[in-house]
Amino acid sequence: MLIVDVVVVNVALPTIRADLAIPDGRLHLVSVGYTLTFGGLLIVFGRIGDLYGWRRLFLIGVGAFTLASLATGLARAEWQLLAARAAQGVGAAMVSPTALALLTTAFAEGDRRNRALGLWGAVGSGGAVAGQLLGGVVTDLFDWRWIFLINVPIGAATLALARRHLPESRAADRPVLDVPGAVVLTVALAATTLALTRYAEGGHAVQATWLLGAAPAAFAVLVVVERRHRAPLLDRRVLRIGGVARANALLAIDAGALGASLFFTTLYMQVVLGYSPLAVGAAFAPITVLILLISPRAGALTTRYGPRRLIAIGFALLAAGMLVLARVPADGTYLRDVLPGMLLLAAGSGLSYAPIFVAGTGGVPDRDQGLASGLLNSAQELGTAVGVTVLGAIATAATPAGGVAALTTGYRAGLLAAAAATLLGLILVAGIPRPAADAAGPAGR
Repeated sequence: MLIVDVVVVNVALPTIRADLAIPDGRLHLVSVGYTLTFGGLLIVFGRIGDLYGWRRLFLIGVGAFTLASLATGLARAEWQLLAARAAQGVGAAMVSPTALALLTTAFAEGDRRNRALGLWGAVGSGGAVAGQLLGGVVTDLFDWRWIFLINVPIGAATLALARRHLPESRAADRPVLDVPGAVVLTVALAATTLALTRYAEGGHAVQATWLLGAAPAAFAVLVVVERRHRAPLLDRRVLRIGGVARANALLAIDAGALGASLFFTTLYMQVVLGYSPLAVGAAFAPITVLILLISPRAGALTTRYGPRRLIAIGFALLAAGMLVLARVPADGTYLRDVLPGMLLLAAGSGLSYAPIFVAGTGGVPDRDQGLASGLLNSAQELGTAVGVTVLGAIATAATPAGGVAALTTGYRAGLLAAAAATLLGLILVAGIPRPAADAAGPAGR
């Protein structure tokens, strides 16, 4: 539900603009309002969950997200819609890291946790693709408001089930909340996310440059603040554990390259092939199904072969899918030119997400699982923003003057760049630690 709401709104923006009379210059805020608060608060709320209890914050977050979704669907004015979308992001930032912390602390490291993270990967990667499907179908068949109102019964059911079945979970050795660090980090992440979003939209270069210049300054202040706090929010000790740092970098690359590839593919189907939002949504259906079939198995495969092998295979499949899509012609067809590459993307995404989360949470003490989860979720959100912005700029620069054929040239360049970034990510995979049994060789099994 949280991941779907990042992308589901995209195909509905023209309808929302017409219904609420939102000027083009502010239409982007419908998307940014959610991603800004969501991405900027993930690490902070992950740490707050460590301090006050993951179940408690999870319930508060689901309630906030559900009420904000209701307010978004019932909005009758621009300001109401934008405020409700920002509130959705706050609720989502509470839920996402605490949900992952609840999951990882419910299972000891090993097969059961890996299987659970396989299901988590199915939800995350499947949700990113399903948003395209849901947005097109609901907007065409019903009304844009239902892409938000559908969250209300789901949220209510989640609250009821969570209250009944989730035990309270909180690390016994609770850290002290680093309030100054939380404030500075939120400002730094928000400035970075907003700057990248404004660059991606085009026409806001000056504003985006100022924001992107402010972000490093905020991060520099954060370093000073963290050095003076006895329990820093961004504890470097956590990043030094096992494969945590590399897993975060790999997730950012995975999310960025995949997000940009789906973005280019959606534009290709809509602009070049002339598909309607409903047709684009239907085109993503096979991809969603394949991800949901593969991802749950990825956890068990990670137990058997280790995260390093699965991530490497997943990245190779992702790069292959991007290279296949980079061959799309101006007179292409869905079955011949689009579907094969998208199926490879689905297989690569389904295989890579779970082992990345296994590597990113493995070896982390329970008291720091909220922070580790917040880091991973932030890497995913910022990775997507960076990927769409940078690869989108490459595609724009490579687009010659002309009609549909020129646009296709730009999409191909963006997809080739995405494939190159994914292949470079394989360098980081080599540093992911092997499981103890795997490292010991056959005699140690």
